Amino acid sequence: MNRHFLSGNVVLALLIGSLPICLLPIAHAAGPDHGFSIGRGIADVTGPPVGVQMWGFVREDQISEGIHTRLFSRAFVFADRATDKRLAFVSVDLGSVTHAIHAKVVDRLRDRFGDAYSLENVILSATHTHGGPGGYWHYGVGTPIGGPFYKQHFDAIVEGIVDSIAQAHADLQPGSILINRGTVEGAGVNRSMAAYENNPEEERARYDSDTDKEMTLLKLADVSGVIGIIDWFASHPTAMTYDNRLISGDHKGHASALFEAMRGEGFVAAFAQSNAGDVTPNLNLDNTGPGENYIETTRIIAERQFDVARELFDNATERITGEIDYRQTFVNFAYLPVGGEFTGNGPQTTCPSAYGYAFAAGSTEDGGGHPLFKEGMKRRNLMIDATVKQQFGMPDPTERCRECHEDKAILFAAGELDPPGQAQILPLTLARIGQLTLVCVPAEFTTMAGRRLRETVAAVLGDNRGHIVLVGYANDYGGYVTTREEYAMQHYEGGHTLFGPWTLAAYQQEFTRLARAMVERSPVEPGPAPVDMRGRVPVTLIAAPADTLPAKAAFGAIARKPKRSYRAGDTVRVSFWSGDPRNDFKTGNTYLAVERDESGNWVTVATDTDWSTTCRWVRNEKVPTESKFLVTWDIPQSAAPGNYRIMHRGNFLDSAGKVQRFAGESRMFKVR
Repeated sequence: MNRHFLSGNVVLALLIGSLPICLLPIAHAAGPDHGFSIGRGIADVTGPPVGVQMWGFVREDQISEGIHTRLFSRAFVFADRATDKRLAFVSVDLGSVTHAIHAKVVDRLRDRFGDAYSLENVILSATHTHGGPGGYWHYGVGTPIGGPFYKQHFDAIVEGIVDSIAQAHADLQPGSILINRGTVEGAGVNRSMAAYENNPEEERARYDSDTDKEMTLLKLADVSGVIGIIDWFASHPTAMTYDNRLISGDHKGHASALFEAMRGEGFVAAFAQSNAGDVTPNLNLDNTGPGENYIETTRIIAERQFDVARELFDNATERITGEIDYRQTFVNFAYLPVGGEFTGNGPQTTCPSAYGYAFAAGSTEDGGGHPLFKEGMKRRNLMIDATVKQQFGMPDPTERCRECHEDKAILFAAGELDPPGQAQILPLTLARIGQLTLVCVPAEFTTMAGRRLRETVAAVLGDNRGHIVLVGYANDYGGYVTTREEYAMQHYEGGHTLFGPWTLAAYQQEFTRLARAMVERSPVEPGPAPVDMRGRVPVTLIAAPADTLPAKAAFGAIARKPKRSYRAGDTVRVSFWSGDPRNDFKTGNTYLAVERDESGNWVTVATDTDWSTTCRWVRNEKVPTESKFLVTWDIPQSAAPGNYRIMHRGNFLDSAGKVQRFAGESRMFKVR
């Protein structure tokens, strides 16, 4: 179903016009406690559904062909009714967030709401799905780690995130927050056991698992009732493997959709990400399982998170009380001095970012990388170095950089390029909502690295530590973070720990600074200004050639009819003559609708948002400008008997260069 909704409160606020909504008063709670106002919102961020290399697996052959489930930005705004201090938290179905996205979102919010939102109090956390299109990064364009930059895709992401926050802002009402925690079994295994087991035995003995199985859930209610949840649980969204060619929110997106469907229209459920660096949902550790295929695996892993979230939701009783506070700073991780109290080995430094040979090996448990590379490679190979330099024009790393990245055989040093091939200055945010502390990191922390950072923050907070959650993939992306012991093994995660062996120690040092400032109620230095890459890289247009048709065909006409009759559990397959979907991403809309006849009115029962549908564009190999739109609908067991049809709405580019709309419908069929 279409998940882009506007509540009555949102509509009312938007009708106010150009007045800055941030000036609307928030009712103050009576009494000494800090009560909260809460708002939620959701918006589409799907982007181009075909013809773009997908994010995450870095495979040139993984080009998107259609949609399994759309991608969404789920936003929540929390306001302290005693102080009006606000915090916006967004969980967005992306592989990663970039500073350019964060900055653009805040710019747009400032235009609408004045000073209510800033880089300090807006947290954008990616679910890290590997089922979305790429091409929205500014960094790395023209280097081996970057592809083209598609401004249209970037703009669609920003628009959706801003829309979701604006909805949440306008939806603010007095509310309450309950918190609960529980264990999720069978939703992830450690994919880098050799590295994990290199951590001290006495440290490992303190934990009953080699992954973090705990889920932390917030149950959110306002005067109208329960309106949403946020939960954090660590598992890589790689269940939709590199064999997948359809846009998908993976298991996080599906779990969110399940909960939203259970609770009904207007409910927003964010299944957010934590320290998933070494946690895979492919339980067989060979890019498969527990399902018979990647679709089934995605469903199973989603349902295991959903089941625990539902139990935590039903049994949540602890109320969040207290104030909202936050501290944010930017840190240059290139040659950052790190004190001996954090390294355990005297004063050290971080390094300019560099990828190791082990990075190119990929995670073998999630499909692996280039066959020339293996995990555990630590020694330079002059032939490899010469090939990288010749094929990609990458300069040799400096000797200082090589020495700094001890244990790592450097494939290429992106941090030594001019401009750098990726961000060296990264944002760190520490936020509190009552007794909940969010440690927001722009990276993929492994299990033990996440535990150590949480313990570091807890030690500073002392008796006021409350609940501490590590929020991953937040506000930018700086690769992986492993422990020093894991880094020494140079598995994939260590090869992708970009700033050298003391990266985790640097995070511990800087979050100690933020936590102390929060405890002492003192400000923190903002740190060096991050490099804003907007407008500094070439833009590649997402362009499609003029669409054509075979003789006697028409756009929207049926190419394959449905059967006359089906039963629940059957699969309906229909195809239409169509145009290239890059002509219109249908953001906040749909390319397909499954409709049921209810007393002469056609009612939508499924769209390209739903798990039960897929849509795929297939081109004529001999005439690439001709395409068909293939729809499948797996009829749910719960489908009501009756008459149904499938609708397709699209756009085509005519020979004059003008985009034209069209619509098509299948013949009616029965579900018995």
